[in-house]
Amino acid sequence: MRAFVIAEPGRGSLREIEDPVPGRGELLVAPTAVGLCGSDVELLRGLRPARYARYPIVPGHEWVGRVVACGPGVSGLAPGTHVVAEGVRSCGRCRRCGEGRNNLCTGRYAETGFTHAGALAELLVVPAQLAHVVPEPRATAALIEPAACVATGLIEVGRVSPGESVAVVGDGPLGLLAVALLRLFSPIDLLLVGSRERRTSRARAFGATRTLLRDDVTALHHARGAFDLVIEATNSPEGAAAAVSLARRAGTVVLLGISGSGKPAIDADVITLGHLRVQGVFAASRAAWQWLVSLYGAGLFDPLDLITHRFDLDRVEDAFAMLCDRRGEALKVIIEPNG
Repeated sequence: MRAFVIAEPGRGSLREIEDPVPGRGELLVAPTAVGLCGSDVELLRGLRPARYARYPIVPGHEWVGRVVACGPGVSGLAPGTHVVAEGVRSCGRCRRCGEGRNNLCTGRYAETGFTHAGALAELLVVPAQLAHVVPEPRATAALIEPAACVATGLIEVGRVSPGESVAVVGDGPLGLLAVALLRLFSPIDLLLVGSRERRTSRARAFGATRTLLRDDVTALHHARGAFDLVIEATNSPEGAAAAVSLARRAGTVVLLGISGSGKPAIDADVITLGHLRVQGVFAASRAAWQWLVSLYGAGLFDPLDLITHRFDLDRVEDAFAMLCDRRGEALKVIIEPNG
């Protein structure tokens, strides 16, 4: 089969490799749509922390696909079924797994697309117990994975009550997905703070009641301390600091981005004096996956407008280049390995 293989940091290529074979309890899946993510770029460039990557690797952790074959011991699923699957391959035995927080498994770190072969290939193998059936093979089902990361923060600490005020800092795919989910709770105010006008202009279609640019210092100053809940999705220390500044006293801040080690920007006194609750989020919990799959099946989550570009597998390098071009219009870039 064909697969995009990152042999080592900085060196990735499309090549022919052997077809995977499903073992006991596993599914063989043909991916139909794979979303490219900033963490895939980090993997290609060698910027992901060593603990969270294993080379050589086939990337691709945001995907939807069709079951081709079931390994021994698999029940309840059959060839032809369309599925998505949780990425974190937890041990199921440690204390965190016992709490239902399988995304925080302490037994090991193992994740599809980072330590185990991902979906940028014509075939992949995943544990059947991580699969969730989706009703139709739409490309937007590949966005259930990043949306589930947002949902993990909402389920654990940030679920907003109707009528509250909410802000999202970050106008990339994760920030816009956060807006799309938060609108379901009918907040009285849903602000999107972004860095690029062409992206913030899309936010209203996803449910934002208003937007502002992060470099509008005056407007940002007036918004400080006004929000019950703030979601940060910028991958920058400045974005994290802005998120904390927007929360009201006794408010909640959920940090989705990874700002980079050695770059502190959050003033601890702002947290203490504001009596803030600040929550980080790593990957997606099973409860979040179940919620997103349910929303998707009910037609309440289908962010088609987030997909701006589609490529065949033989143009995966062009897709990476498109995603990395800050001058371009790319939001979510989709690869169709079996398109």
